[in-house]
Amino acid sequence: MLVSSKKTSSQKKTIFGALVLLVILLLLSASSKNWEGNFGGKSKNNEPKSATETPTIIKPGPHLDDQLVSGENRIFQKDNLSLFLNNDLGIPTLFVVYSDSLSQTQKNSRFLAFLYLKRLEEWKAANNKTDYILLAKESLIPITKQLGNRLYYVFKFQLEHPYFEINNLKKIEFVRHTREFGRSEEAIVNLEEIGFTYPNPSQNTLKNFQISLQAKEFEKITVKRNQALESGILITTDDDLVKGDISTDGKTDLPVEMRLKGDWTDHLIHPTKWSYRIVPKGEETVFGIRKLSIQHPKSRNFIWEWLFNKVIKDNDLTGLRYDFLNVELKISDIDSVIPMGIMAMEESFDKILIENNRRREGLILALDESMYWAERKQVKDLGLEYPKDADVKNREDLPIKVYNENKVLSSPVLSEQFKIAKNLVVGLRNGELKLSEAFDVDKLALYIALSNLFGGHHGLHTENIRIYYNPVTNKLEPISFDSNSGHEINDLRAYPIGIHDQEFKEKLFEKYELVSSNEFVNGVMDKYFQELNDLYFELSGEFPEANLDYGILQHNANVIKKKINPNTIVGASLIQHDKNQMTLEIRNFAEFPVVMEGLVLENGKSLNQSPFERLIIGANDTLDFTYRLKDAFNNAFVSKKNKEGGFRYPKDLKKIQLKYHILGSTASKLSPIFPYASRFDQNVVVDNKLKNNFQDFEFIKTDEDKGTIVLKTGKYELDKILHIPENFRVEIEAGFNLNLVNNASIISYSPIFCKGTATNPINIYSENGTGGGIFVSSTNVTSIVQHVNFTNLSVPKMVSWSLSGAVNFNEAQVQIKNCVFKKNRSEDALNIIRSRFEIDSIAFVDTFSDSFDGDFGEGSISNSTFTNSGNDGIDVSGSNIEISNIHIENPADKGVSAGEGSTIMGHNVTVVGGEIGMVSKDLSRITLSDVVIENTRLAISCFQKKSEFGPGIIDLNNVQFRGNEVFHLVEATSELIIDNVLVKDKSEKVIDKMYGNQYGKSSR
Repeated sequence: MLVSSKKTSSQKKTIFGALVLLVILLLLSASSKNWEGNFGGKSKNNEPKSATETPTIIKPGPHLDDQLVSGENRIFQKDNLSLFLNNDLGIPTLFVVYSDSLSQTQKNSRFLAFLYLKRLEEWKAANNKTDYILLAKESLIPITKQLGNRLYYVFKFQLEHPYFEINNLKKIEFVRHTREFGRSEEAIVNLEEIGFTYPNPSQNTLKNFQISLQAKEFEKITVKRNQALESGILITTDDDLVKGDISTDGKTDLPVEMRLKGDWTDHLIHPTKWSYRIVPKGEETVFGIRKLSIQHPKSRNFIWEWLFNKVIKDNDLTGLRYDFLNVELKISDIDSVIPMGIMAMEESFDKILIENNRRREGLILALDESMYWAERKQVKDLGLEYPKDADVKNREDLPIKVYNENKVLSSPVLSEQFKIAKNLVVGLRNGELKLSEAFDVDKLALYIALSNLFGGHHGLHTENIRIYYNPVTNKLEPISFDSNSGHEINDLRAYPIGIHDQEFKEKLFEKYELVSSNEFVNGVMDKYFQELNDLYFELSGEFPEANLDYGILQHNANVIKKKINPNTIVGASLIQHDKNQMTLEIRNFAEFPVVMEGLVLENGKSLNQSPFERLIIGANDTLDFTYRLKDAFNNAFVSKKNKEGGFRYPKDLKKIQLKYHILGSTASKLSPIFPYASRFDQNVVVDNKLKNNFQDFEFIKTDEDKGTIVLKTGKYELDKILHIPENFRVEIEAGFNLNLVNNASIISYSPIFCKGTATNPINIYSENGTGGGIFVSSTNVTSIVQHVNFTNLSVPKMVSWSLSGAVNFNEAQVQIKNCVFKKNRSEDALNIIRSRFEIDSIAFVDTFSDSFDGDFGEGSISNSTFTNSGNDGIDVSGSNIEISNIHIENPADKGVSAGEGSTIMGHNVTVVGGEIGMVSKDLSRITLSDVVIENTRLAISCFQKKSEFGPGIIDLNNVQFRGNEVFHLVEATSELIIDNVLVKDKSEKVIDKMYGNQYGKSSR
């Protein structure tokens, strides 16, 4: 059967609509499947986010999975919203759960919890305004959970407040809120009415541990403890050991030696929970441990140290066995028992520790910090302040300590190993060895990464590092010790000794990527959640504060991601280029070395020839590198206009990017290239050696007491820049003649007083045309310039810096009278900038460009002539001036020009010959009387040139026009007023006829 290929219009619309709907459904499906804590998992350029760009989110514990199905601990349910109240590792947590779908409001609105209390006394004492505690979260990141065919979106809202205890909670009012629409959802739950019971700790089932001492031994310990409390520091020796017995669930009356432990007295401050180092006699062990310590659980931040050591050992690093015990101290000869309660047990350092970590017996070393503690104790004993009054020792001064010293040094095999191990540690400590030369860098990098993930910076202090020498690999390995984990970090702590070389940094980046990943962090919590929860209940009867806030891991993982993958990693700037090569200034802003891969186009095509070896830039370093370009480089850039190839700077530079990756990462990144370098270039700035050189010249007499600098009468030559600093008075005597050569100029930050006369003028000139000019700036006294001839000058310049005028006054008030500016080879013969001025009886003759240029100044010009100006006679921008008795002849462009909001007022002005008589543009106004404009091509023009300004106005009274080719060109919005009559004849597109197009001189 034949089927027609043609379809009706309605059929086409139906099919098109169905296809659009199908695409939308597919996109939504893909979004919900891919979303894990971020909506869509896409970056700004719509590319999938890398692991370091996706936030680490810890999923709720596995107990929530069962509760979502069974409804246990659910306190509210309506529509697709459920609330669960759980003890989450000791922290009361409200789980806000949406099923099936999540609207934008549900995703983005605020979380509020009003907690109503059973007993209000404490809270009212602190806050008598409300009978509830308000907790608020601006935003929380949801986690998805797929259970069977149901999809859940879970927000974790921890209920923590100094005046809140979960057992005092009577009612919860939960609210979602937006500032635009107010409350969007709310739930009021009376826990007493629904019969909700919050899980409470029961009697702990920890192992029992009894210490037995005779009264005299306990007295010895008590005396030592009191001495330590008095000085603030515990210093121990072998003489402090006492004999006793211990009994556990598996052993009784096991002989031991023991002493107090700890350095600061936080280990001793509790009335009964003192820290002890315990060593059984002979080869006996306790719980399979040869040497152990017991201490207040708080001293290692409760459960955190337990978890840290578990994760250390899980990842094939050397960790300590760490647990919690019910401990009591019995004074055996008087039959008295001191309950110590729950104490933390920590394994100490010997061969059993090493063997338990499945390693060959080897040495354990440390840097002996005993001199630190002795110094601290002395400071305390003398009543001084620590650390202000301490002589802090350098870490290079700390001796090497080996555990079980007697055994090691008396054994030929172990003593040889010690020589090697000690040398490795000394080399690291003194900065003579790289970490990769001494350590198993894979293990060290992982240990450092885990220490930062867990907020265990304390374990990376110099005095806390413990090191295992592996006699099989002849390498050092880190041992976990005293991490004091469980703290939020804001930076990454490095290993305290050794040179951090590239091999180590590459491995460290790899491990940071690993431990900060969602998979790693959630893998830890999945494995240990139940044990942690059980352990919290064991401890919480005595220590309600012993919770474990796994949000700390989440925070630290994301800090690591930010540090190893900052928003800006590389900055690249172009220094120079030609058809064969391109030189860049490349700066690494990251904390890790960066590998440069080369130059690429937007489509990924490589532009440079392959370098002989990969270019690696160290952390926070900057270097210049030249890329050799491929022969086809210019063909990669084809003009759309003329279809011709060729690289065009700076336009085509935007199409080139620098490709790179962080050492240790496989993810390539791209950086734009700035069209200019950001570095300091000495060759571009004024040479500081020019300062204060006025004493080097024979024609200058200085009286520093009077603060005067005198340029004496006579004829002289200046072949370098004369630099005069501020706070002087510069006097130039009559008859002073100065020939400027070799780009010489006068630069003065003090006012000048030129005392020329009609019969004995001052002459400043450049006989061979190689001289510069004059620059006076930043003076607070008015300069006076009289009877001076400025001839054949150029502009002051130093290296790349130059001005526009032959004579320049910047922020320097000045009076100029009876002077001549002749044949000056500059854009302006006289340029006055941001200054007040008075100009009288001046002649400008044969100027290369503008005769007078005023920028943002105020002043007057009178009784002056402007002959053969190469551009304008008088040109002002942003200025207010008065002119009178002015004669301008043959200007190559304009006789009088006002622009950028300027005002020119005055009388008796004549313009003869040249291109244009007068121009007012860009919100400027010229108001003159008694005016003659004669023999110009265009007498008057008013228009707008710059879009940020507006039209121009010229108002003339008693004006004579003679022999001009064109009377005026006035734009529609501009105005020309002649003898108080508005000229109505307007012209279109005046700007298109100016600047050399039809009238005037080209500005190009």
